[in-house]
Formats: sequence, C-alpha cells, structure tokens
Amino acid sequence: MKIFFKKLFLLASILFILFWLLDLGFTYVFQRGYYTKIQWLYGIKNSKFDYAINGSSRAFTTIDIPAVEQNTGKKGINISVDGSSIPDQYLMLKLFLSNKNKISKLYLQVDPFSSDTEEIFDFAIPKFMPYLKNDVVYDHYKQFGNEWVAYRYIPFYRYAKYNTLWGIHEVLIDRFRILPQDFDNYGDFFYPNVNYKGPEKLRQLTFDLKGKYKFLNQIIDLCKSNDIEVVLFMAPVADIIIDENFKQNMIAFKDLMSSKGVKFYSYGDLYGNDPTMFYNEIHLSRKGAEDFTKHIFSIF
Repeated sequence: MKIFFKKLFLLASILFILFWLLDLGFTYVFQRGYYTKIQWLYGIKNSKFDYAINGSSRAFTTIDIPAVEQNTGKKGINISVDGSSIPDQYLMLKLFLSNKNKISKLYLQVDPFSSDTEEIFDFAIPKFMPYLKNDVVYDHYKQFGNEWVAYRYIPFYRYAKYNTLWGIHEVLIDRFRILPQDFDNYGDFFYPNVNYKGPEKLRQLTFDLKGKYKFLNQIIDLCKSNDIEVVLFMAPVADIIIDENFKQNMIAFKDLMSSKGVKFYSYGDLYGNDPTMFYNEIHLSRKGAEDFTKHIFSIF
C-alpha cells in the first residue's frame, strides 16, 4: 500500500508539472498573440487617443472610426468586444488604461436589455482567460464565484475547459499567424450588406429608471478618476416599438445620466423599423454603419 501511494504521488507530481508547463507555454503564446480582439488590445500600450468606443458587438460594428478621423481629425480606437456585457466592458476599459493608454473621451454604447446586468454572458466567459494571472483581470472576475479561483490556480484548467477557443489550434494560429484578424487597424468590424427583411416582431426597449447600474457607475467613476469624459449612446435597433412610452423613457434616462454628469444620446429609433440599414435586428450593416457615423459626427 505504501508503494502504491508513492507511485500515486509520483504520477500526480508528474501530471502537475506537465500541466503547469503547458499552462506556461499556452499563456506565453496567447499573451503575445494577435488573433482575438482582446489579444490585439492587450498588446496596445503607452498610446494616446482622443477617444475610445466601448460596448458589445453593437458598438464593435456601428461606428466607422476612419470616417470620424477624416471628418473631425480626432484619433480613435474601438475597444469593444463582441458578446460582452457591461461587466466585461468595465474590465476592458480598466485593463486598457492599466497598460498606460490614455483617452480624452469614452463613447459607451448602452442598451436597456444589458446596461444594468451584473452577469457575464456565457459567450464572453473564456475571452480573458490568458490574462487571469493579471491582478486587474483576476480581481474583477473573482467576484463572480469560486470557479474563477480554480481557473487561476489550477494549472491548465481554464484552457482545458475552454479548448474550443484556447486550444492547440489557437496556439498554432498565434504562433504562426495563420489567419487574418476579422477587425481593422482601428478595432472596427462591419457586417456585410445583406437583404435583411426586417423584424418579425417588435419589442419594448426601455431603461429601468430604478436600476442599480453597478458596472455602468463603475465605468463612470473610473473615467472621472482618469479625467475622461463619458458619453453614452444607444445605437439603432430594428425591432423597437417606437411610442410615447419609449420617447419619455429616453428623456428620463438622459436626465438620470445628466445627474451623474454624463451625456446620453438616443439613436435607437433613428431608422424606425426600416430594415435597409440593418444586418439583423440589433446590428447595422456596413452601409448602415457608414450612414450612422455621418449622423453622429457632431458628438465627436
């Protein structure tokens, strides 16, 4: 029995060392990678921009930054990550600033269905895994449960669990630069122009005026502490019910944000329910993004 436990201990030690080395190797490659939006953003350090765009895929795909620069002379970057919720958006901003980047303004895209959430969307959970040893990242995620402690301290566990994103295929992509990025040098991505027929059903989209807005308030506070002006905006939506209730809610939310010293612009109903500018219910096509950008030059 004693020999058995010795062999068991030896096997466990070998496996621990193996997974520890794999963890180190994968992390080394991923943190120097280029393929995902977060990898690209993590590599940007000591840079200065006039503004940054932040939000979910609705911000990632909505504003034509080169057009803004051409029209206004302002230098911008899109730090939005598709599939993110506002807790992730807070972390992305905090990590971006911790890398000694500077911005004068933050344009944050907000939506009634996600701006007050305190949860991480399943799709976004693995996106920051290679950076979990970074204290800024870990201190943020550990509030969401004990499993994040396991992700950080059990070697290779996070990569094994989310191998569809952070598997050997991603090691090869990052190491040998096999595939191109799906975003441009400004961090923008645009959906193609399609023959979108419009929504099958409309829905009421209004902000909860009594919401806690925990992470939205944290973004505002983080910006204030870094002397960054915050501007909120709601991008166009195709399946929105445009009635007096919606209009009054937008005014009330604008007043609520104004009380915090923050501007809010509502463009949710800009195109009504006309599908011409949309890729789907909540995303503009390239044509729509180009047109929408022209509408908002003035806020830059």
